[in-house]
Amino acid sequence: MKIKNKLLLILLLLINIFNCVSQPLPDGKSKNRKATELFDKAMGQYDLLEYEKAIDYLKQAIKKDPEYIDAYDLLGQAFIKTNNLNEAEKTYLQLYEVNNEYWISYYELGNITFEMSKYDSALLWYNTFLKYKNLPETEKLEAEKQIKSCDFAKKAIKNPVKFSPVNLGSGVNSVLSEYFPTLTADEQTMFFTFMDARRQEDFLISKFADGKWQDAINMGQPINTPENEGASSISADGQYLFYTACQNPLNVGSCDLWFTFVKGDKWQQPIHMPDNVNTKYKETQPSLSADGKTLYFSSNRPGGYGGMDIWKTTFENNLWTNPVNLGNIINTPFDDECPFIHQDGVTLYFASDGHPGMGNRDLFFSKLNNDGTWQSPVNLGYPINTSGNEEGLIINRSGTTGYFSSDKKTNPGHLGKVDIYSFEIPDNIKPGIASYVKGKVYDEETKQPIQTLIELTDLGSSKIAGFCKSNILTGSFLIVIQGNKNYGLNVNAPGYLFFSENFSIKENPSSNPYLIDVPLKKIKSGKSIQLYNVFFNVNKSELKPESKPELERLLSLLKLNPKIRIEIVGHTDNSGNETINQPLSQNRAKAVYDWLIANGIDAARMTYIGYGSTIPIMSNDTDEGKRKNRRTEIKIK
Repeated sequence: MKIKNKLLLILLLLINIFNCVSQPLPDGKSKNRKATELFDKAMGQYDLLEYEKAIDYLKQAIKKDPEYIDAYDLLGQAFIKTNNLNEAEKTYLQLYEVNNEYWISYYELGNITFEMSKYDSALLWYNTFLKYKNLPETEKLEAEKQIKSCDFAKKAIKNPVKFSPVNLGSGVNSVLSEYFPTLTADEQTMFFTFMDARRQEDFLISKFADGKWQDAINMGQPINTPENEGASSISADGQYLFYTACQNPLNVGSCDLWFTFVKGDKWQQPIHMPDNVNTKYKETQPSLSADGKTLYFSSNRPGGYGGMDIWKTTFENNLWTNPVNLGNIINTPFDDECPFIHQDGVTLYFASDGHPGMGNRDLFFSKLNNDGTWQSPVNLGYPINTSGNEEGLIINRSGTTGYFSSDKKTNPGHLGKVDIYSFEIPDNIKPGIASYVKGKVYDEETKQPIQTLIELTDLGSSKIAGFCKSNILTGSFLIVIQGNKNYGLNVNAPGYLFFSENFSIKENPSSNPYLIDVPLKKIKSGKSIQLYNVFFNVNKSELKPESKPELERLLSLLKLNPKIRIEIVGHTDNSGNETINQPLSQNRAKAVYDWLIANGIDAARMTYIGYGSTIPIMSNDTDEGKRKNRRTEIKIK
């Protein structure tokens, strides 16, 4: 009888099984001495990972005893280990014919046919397996989960998403393995893990120039060591790198989290994350939020829901808090890992084999609600997800392009064992909009770069939304801004007047970057600064609440420099007429004056005046020009 006919007969028989009683497995041993000897040799080879040799011994054992249950079972497992699923399926079907009460074969056939994308067959095998009573809990949970995945996969194949992977080319990929990419927010620098022929893992860096990724260079010491480093997350500005190190002698577990930072143009000695973050268990695959405040990672530490779970720790008061599990909306009794938090701050992408999907590990995303809970994960769809493993996905800041690693030789342009690819993100799985401010801080007179703190304030909540330090050698900085908020930017350095700017993007979200220069002025007579984060309603002179952070910075400046005296100057744009604009600007300047007096500044140190629209600094022909002209100015007397 041909195998197809046998399978059909088996399926028909299975359909008629309605209730399977609880019963022990049949004795799988053989009474044939020679068959048993061959089986024992096969076991030895199997334990040594010599699967081909084990297969040969098992075939001989089955010839000696065609009803040797344990030999069929181990042979099927050996075929699975060698990724020969067709032979594995045939072997377990033969085992079914030998003894149809060996119900483990139903479970194995479900797994095998699922991986082969034979979802109807897998459904039948899993459902038959679940008819038995008192099943092992682990296998029972797996079968129940896989039934949901079969149903999902059948629907997903009928509704494919747009997916056209593009190999990143020889600048990044080689004949060996490259995976776990991470990008700076400006998408100009990529860090990724490289595995050489000796299975040594190191970090490489590639720069994007002239429309392509340039030849990658090894990060070298002190980051790369004789042990394995991999699965990294670069901060938005490219100044901090969080990563996984395994087998490091300073680890407390098998794999721990570490971080390093750039000082000038040199990466510094790596720092081991504190012991409340690292444990004797496994911590890996970090993902740093764009504001630098939250680190997501995977761990199998106690307190989770299954194998690997996704956790997070936040940076508060110069310390990393005790990690918190993301909960059972994200995490399952199985493995949930490879987190990537997008720069929008609310969209989490991750890999899981616990949520319904196409195969072993699928890619999902979830959105963070305003109350701190997560929405139900959404599968990225077919053919982004397949019957194999998909993991290590990142999305660029603008949400248009995804990057992932794959070992599929069918992908166009495949070069090595594992390559990194990009693809266009379908609209239904895109994250929110995020942009960035990129600039350079320098002394207005000497043009020398200044290293200092750059703060981003959420004008709606008056809370710090992000921060970074400018580079000590270049003064350059980059800070991410999310598209659903309005922000104030502040740059302050000792001995200088602070610099402020605002980005009102809530009403007109855009992923376009903002490029600015930040010339800081020394605190001395004749210098002035523009306060762009002091706000008033149209034709009103009452200070709006979102002005408070800017006013507090001005207050701090005056308190730290008690000898300086200032003039507060109000300006408007050319909307309306001057008979309205001049007194309006005067009253707005007085509102700042009164606020400072109310908060402890001596009135004798201050004067105020309004010039209406008579002193523009830009043309009033554009909205941006009007915004710049509508300002509060502080002059040092």
